[in-house]
Amino acid sequence: MDRYQERVSFITFDPKEENALPRRRNLLNNTYAQAKGDQSKVCCGVDCSIPKRASQQAVASFVIEQVGQEQLASAWVAGKVLSADAELFTIRMAVCRAVMLENCHHIVIFTDSMAMAKRALDPSVHSGQAHSLAVCKALAQWFSVVEDNRVEFIATPSKLEWGLQHAAHCRARSLPPIPMGRRPATSLDAMRKRITDSALDAWTTRLQDKLYRGHHFLPLLETKGTDIAPKYAGGGSGLKFVGEEVNLCTRMCRAILNHAPISDYYRRFNIPESHSCSCGAERQTRKHLFTRCPNLDTNRCTPKLVKELVGYLQKNPLAFGFKPPSEGIG
Repeated sequence: MDRYQERVSFITFDPKEENALPRRRNLLNNTYAQAKGDQSKVCCGVDCSIPKRASQQAVASFVIEQVGQEQLASAWVAGKVLSADAELFTIRMAVCRAVMLENCHHIVIFTDSMAMAKRALDPSVHSGQAHSLAVCKALAQWFSVVEDNRVEFIATPSKLEWGLQHAAHCRARSLPPIPMGRRPATSLDAMRKRITDSALDAWTTRLQDKLYRGHHFLPLLETKGTDIAPKYAGGGSGLKFVGEEVNLCTRMCRAILNHAPISDYYRRFNIPESHSCSCGAERQTRKHLFTRCPNLDTNRCTPKLVKELVGYLQKNPLAFGFKPPSEGIG
């Protein structure tokens, strides 16, 4: 597709622009009106429907119009896939069908997923790569026949419920629920999500077991009254609060697990180190460091929120950290 880059265009949509939706509606109406006066233009509306139940399959649909020809509409079962994969599938169906039409030299595709429109022309390894390869093959052959052939993708926000794109949406939603069956089609992203959801569910369940998490684990809330839910994206549940600060992240993990270079840990594992605190207290425990140590800026209570723990560690950069080496060592 590198040879035909100039024949492919993407008209994106910025919802932050002033009067973004009305302006986009005008653009869509004008584009469609121009196409209705040109027999060489083919307009395609594409969309998909993702079921709420995991036991049902996704549906992909397209609606195609060309001057002087009957409207083409079709809906296909997409399998056990995510919305992105289903969007990619419906773009593949629309493109492969449009290039087969006679006197078709300009294809306009109205989609609410511009990211998948761009992925459709990316032959590299990704979820749904087979769809992208089919699109690239169909367009490459179509471009090679006539030099003026070109394709245009226009972002069509679903909020507008506009024309062909909304017609494709209704077409996809019109089918009755389709059971998953024994061997439904799937995708890399769908399998990855299934495995991830299974892992998160296991973490959430097992974390409620005190024997599993250990008696020294410090339970924290993300916000007042809201337990921290395990996450795998965006830095996880707690790492998003520390950003790129490795030292802060390390000390936070030590404080939560109570596996830290403090005397209470040394005593528990029979490590030959002093069991007293630098302030003179007989035992240097985690609770002592949080609430009573005069050498630290304490809050007089053990942190209950992640933000409280991070704030404490930021105010006390040496808390739950190793002592600096003696002068001349290291």
